[in-house]
Amino acid sequence: MIQLRSVTKKYKNNYALKNVTLDIMSGEFVFITGASGAGKSTLMKLLYKEEVPTSGTVLIGGINIANLPSDKVPNLRRCMGIVFQDYKLLPNMSVYDNVAYVIRTLGMSTKEIQTRVFGALKIVGLMDKRNSRPTELSGGEQQRVSIARAIVNGPPLLIADEPTGNLDPANSLEIMNILDQINKRGITIIVSTHDKSMVNYFKKRVLTLDKGEIIRDVQEGTYE
Repeated sequence: MIQLRSVTKKYKNNYALKNVTLDIMSGEFVFITGASGAGKSTLMKLLYKEEVPTSGTVLIGGINIANLPSDKVPNLRRCMGIVFQDYKLLPNMSVYDNVAYVIRTLGMSTKEIQTRVFGALKIVGLMDKRNSRPTELSGGEQQRVSIARAIVNGPPLLIADEPTGNLDPANSLEIMNILDQINKRGITIIVSTHDKSMVNYFKKRVLTLDKGEIIRDVQEGTYE
Protein backbone atom coordinates (compact mmCIF):
# COMPACT_ATOMS: atom_id res chain seq x y z
CA MET A 1 0.00 0.00 0.00
CA ILE A 2 2.72 2.49 1.03
CA GLN A 3 6.20 2.63 -0.44
CA LEU A 4 8.89 5.17 0.36
CA ARG A 5 12.00 5.00 -1.79
CA SER A 6 15.17 6.92 -0.83
CA VAL A 7 13.11 9.72 0.72
CA THR A 8 15.01 12.73 2.01
CA LYS A 9 13.46 15.87 3.49
CA LYS A 10 15.74 18.82 4.11
CA TYR A 11 14.93 22.18 5.71
CA LYS A 12 17.71 24.63 4.85
CA ASN A 13 20.77 22.89 6.35
CA ASN A 14 18.87 20.41 8.52
CA TYR A 15 17.74 16.93 7.50
CA ALA A 16 14.35 15.87 8.88
CA LEU A 17 14.55 12.56 6.97
CA LYS A 18 17.57 10.98 5.30
CA ASN A 19 17.33 8.33 2.60
CA VAL A 20 14.31 6.53 4.08
CA THR A 21 13.11 3.40 2.29
CA LEU A 22 10.02 1.73 3.71
CA ASP A 23 7.15 -0.60 2.80
CA ILE A 24 3.87 -0.78 4.73
CA MET A 25 1.44 -3.43 3.58
CA SER A 26 -2.33 -3.13 3.46
CA GLY A 27 -3.89 -4.08 6.80
CA GLU A 28 -0.77 -3.51 8.92
CA PHE A 29 -0.68 -1.66 12.26
CA VAL A 30 2.60 0.25 12.57
CA PHE A 31 3.98 2.37 15.40
CA ILE A 32 6.46 5.11 14.42
CA THR A 33 8.67 5.89 17.43
CA GLY A 34 11.69 8.01 18.26
CA ALA A 35 12.73 11.06 20.24
CA SER A 36 11.41 14.55 19.54
CA GLY A 37 12.97 15.81 16.33
CA ALA A 38 13.67 12.29 15.04
CA GLY A 39 11.48 12.84 11.96
CA LYS A 40 8.20 11.18 12.99
CA SER A 41 5.89 14.09 12.21
CA THR A 42 7.70 14.85 8.96
CA LEU A 43 7.21 11.27 7.83
CA MET A 44 3.49 11.44 8.68
CA LYS A 45 3.08 14.76 6.85
CA LEU A 46 4.66 13.29 3.72
CA LEU A 47 1.97 10.59 3.70
CA TYR A 48 -0.90 13.08 3.53
CA LYS A 49 1.07 15.60 1.44
CA GLU A 50 1.32 18.34 4.02
CA GLU A 51 5.00 18.20 3.05
CA VAL A 52 6.78 16.97 -0.08
CA PRO A 53 10.17 15.22 -0.12
CA THR A 54 13.31 17.02 -1.17
CA SER A 55 14.16 13.84 -3.07
CA GLY A 56 12.82 10.31 -3.40
CA THR A 57 9.32 8.95 -4.01
CA VAL A 58 6.29 8.46 -1.76
CA LEU A 59 3.86 5.99 -3.30
CA ILE A 60 0.40 5.21 -1.96
CA GLY A 61 -1.51 2.63 -3.94
CA GLY A 62 1.13 2.89 -6.66
CA ILE A 63 0.70 6.66 -7.10
CA ASN A 64 3.67 8.93 -6.43
CA ILE A 65 1.92 11.52 -4.29
CA ALA A 66 5.03 13.72 -4.19
CA ASN A 67 4.14 14.71 -7.79
CA LEU A 68 0.41 15.01 -7.17
CA PRO A 69 -1.02 18.36 -8.33
CA SER A 70 -2.52 20.47 -5.53
CA ASP A 71 -6.04 20.12 -6.97
CA LYS A 72 -5.79 16.33 -6.53
CA VAL A 73 -4.77 16.46 -2.84
CA PRO A 74 -8.38 16.58 -1.52
CA ASN A 75 -9.10 13.33 -3.39
CA LEU A 76 -5.98 11.77 -1.84
CA ARG A 77 -7.05 12.77 1.66
CA ARG A 78 -10.55 11.37 1.14
CA CYS A 79 -8.84 7.98 0.83
CA MET A 80 -7.31 8.27 4.30
CA GLY A 81 -8.32 9.28 7.79
CA ILE A 82 -6.08 11.64 9.75
CA VAL A 83 -6.09 11.98 13.55
CA PHE A 84 -4.10 14.71 15.30
CA GLN A 85 -2.89 15.22 18.86
CA ASP A 86 -5.01 18.36 19.30
CA TYR A 87 -8.27 16.89 17.87
CA LYS A 88 -8.99 19.79 15.45
CA LEU A 89 -12.74 19.71 16.09
CA LEU A 90 -15.07 22.57 15.16
CA PRO A 91 -16.17 23.98 18.55
CA ASN A 92 -19.49 25.45 17.40
CA MET A 93 -20.72 22.20 15.83
CA SER A 94 -22.23 19.18 17.52
CA VAL A 95 -20.39 15.86 17.65
CA TYR A 96 -22.70 14.61 14.88
CA ASP A 97 -21.96 17.59 12.64
CA ASN A 98 -18.21 17.37 13.26
CA VAL A 99 -18.22 13.78 12.03
CA ALA A 100 -20.61 14.49 9.15
CA TYR A 101 -18.64 17.53 8.00
CA VAL A 102 -16.16 15.60 5.88
CA ILE A 103 -18.76 13.66 3.89
CA ARG A 104 -21.35 16.39 3.32
CA THR A 105 -19.39 17.55 0.27
CA LEU A 106 -19.60 14.12 -1.40
CA GLY A 107 -23.18 14.32 -2.61
CA MET A 108 -24.58 11.69 -0.25
CA SER A 109 -28.20 11.67 0.81
CA THR A 110 -29.12 12.78 4.34
CA LYS A 111 -29.99 9.17 5.18
CA GLU A 112 -26.64 7.83 3.93
CA ILE A 113 -24.79 10.50 5.91
CA GLN A 114 -26.73 9.59 9.05
CA THR A 115 -26.04 5.88 8.55
CA ARG A 116 -22.31 6.50 8.19
CA VAL A 117 -22.07 8.95 11.10
CA PHE A 118 -24.04 6.70 13.45
CA GLY A 119 -21.86 3.75 12.41
CA ALA A 120 -18.67 5.67 13.15
CA LEU A 121 -19.98 6.95 16.48
CA LYS A 122 -20.95 3.43 17.52
CA ILE A 123 -17.42 2.20 16.80
CA VAL A 124 -15.95 4.83 19.14
CA GLY A 125 -18.75 4.49 21.72
CA LEU A 126 -20.15 8.01 21.49
CA MET A 127 -23.69 7.65 20.17
CA ASP A 128 -25.02 9.13 23.42
CA LYS A 129 -22.88 12.27 22.89
CA ARG A 130 -23.90 12.96 19.29
CA ASN A 131 -25.71 16.20 20.16
CA SER A 132 -22.99 17.52 22.48
CA ARG A 133 -20.45 20.20 21.60
CA PRO A 134 -16.72 19.43 21.80
CA THR A 135 -16.36 21.82 24.77
CA GLU A 136 -18.72 19.56 26.73
CA LEU A 137 -16.50 16.53 26.24
CA SER A 138 -13.37 15.24 27.96
CA GLY A 139 -10.09 15.08 26.06
CA GLY A 140 -10.50 11.34 25.52
CA GLU A 141 -14.02 11.82 24.17
CA GLN A 142 -12.84 14.58 21.82
CA GLN A 143 -10.17 12.29 20.44
CA ARG A 144 -12.78 9.57 19.93
CA VAL A 145 -14.84 12.09 17.91
CA SER A 146 -11.79 12.85 15.77
CA ILE A 147 -11.34 9.12 15.14
CA ALA A 148 -15.00 8.79 14.16
CA ARG A 149 -14.53 11.69 11.74
CA ALA A 150 -11.43 10.00 10.31
CA ILE A 151 -13.21 6.70 9.59
CA VAL A 152 -16.67 7.94 8.56
CA ASN A 153 -15.80 7.74 4.86
CA GLY A 154 -14.48 4.18 5.17
CA PRO A 155 -10.85 4.91 4.25
CA PRO A 156 -8.37 2.06 3.76
CA LEU A 157 -5.70 4.01 5.68
CA LEU A 158 -5.74 5.86 9.02
CA ILE A 159 -2.80 8.06 10.06
CA ALA A 160 -2.62 9.14 13.71
CA ASP A 161 0.05 11.66 14.75
CA GLU A 162 0.60 11.43 18.54
CA PRO A 163 -3.09 10.59 19.16
CA THR A 164 -2.59 10.06 22.91
CA GLY A 165 -0.15 12.93 23.47
CA ASN A 166 -2.65 14.98 25.51
CA LEU A 167 -4.31 12.07 27.34
CA ASP A 168 -3.87 10.24 30.64
CA PRO A 169 -2.99 6.51 30.66
CA ALA A 170 -6.60 5.28 30.94
CA ASN A 171 -7.80 7.39 28.01
CA SER A 172 -4.68 6.52 26.03
CA LEU A 173 -5.45 2.82 26.41
CA GLU A 174 -9.05 3.41 25.32
CA ILE A 175 -7.94 5.26 22.19
CA MET A 176 -5.40 2.59 21.26
CA ASN A 177 -7.97 -0.16 21.82
CA ILE A 178 -10.31 1.64 19.40
CA LEU A 179 -7.53 1.93 16.80
CA ASP A 180 -6.75 -1.76 17.28
CA GLN A 181 -10.40 -2.67 16.67
CA ILE A 182 -10.47 -0.49 13.54
CA ASN A 183 -7.33 -2.25 12.31
CA LYS A 184 -9.08 -5.60 12.76
CA ARG A 185 -11.68 -4.38 10.24
CA GLY A 186 -8.89 -4.31 7.63
CA ILE A 187 -7.88 -0.65 7.83
CA THR A 188 -4.15 0.09 7.75
CA ILE A 189 -3.13 2.04 10.87
CA ILE A 190 0.03 4.16 11.24
CA VAL A 191 0.58 5.78 14.65
CA SER A 192 3.45 8.07 15.62
CA THR A 193 3.91 8.09 19.38
CA HIS A 194 6.14 8.73 22.39
CA ASP A 195 3.92 6.50 24.51
CA LYS A 196 6.19 3.63 25.54
CA SER A 197 3.54 1.84 27.60
CA MET A 198 1.10 1.67 24.66
CA VAL A 199 3.73 0.41 22.24
CA ASN A 200 4.86 -2.23 24.72
CA TYR A 201 1.26 -3.28 25.48
CA PHE A 202 0.07 -3.77 21.90
CA LYS A 203 3.25 -5.26 20.40
CA LYS A 204 2.67 -4.24 16.78
CA ARG A 205 5.28 -3.51 14.13
CA VAL A 206 7.59 -0.80 15.50
CA LEU A 207 9.70 1.54 13.36
CA THR A 208 12.21 3.67 15.26
CA LEU A 209 13.56 6.90 13.77
CA ASP A 210 16.73 8.65 14.90
CA LYS A 211 18.00 11.84 13.28
CA GLY A 212 15.82 11.21 10.26
CA GLU A 213 16.85 7.61 9.65
CA ILE A 214 15.09 4.32 10.36
CA ILE A 215 17.36 2.55 12.83
CA ARG A 216 14.99 -0.25 13.83
CA ASP A 217 12.08 -2.15 12.25
CA VAL A 218 10.64 -4.95 14.38
CA GLN A 219 7.49 -7.06 14.04
CA GLU A 220 5.58 -7.47 17.33
CA GLY A 221 8.08 -5.04 18.81
CA THR A 222 8.45 -2.91 21.92
CA TYR A 223 9.60 0.64 22.49
CA GLU A 224 13.39 1.00 22.81
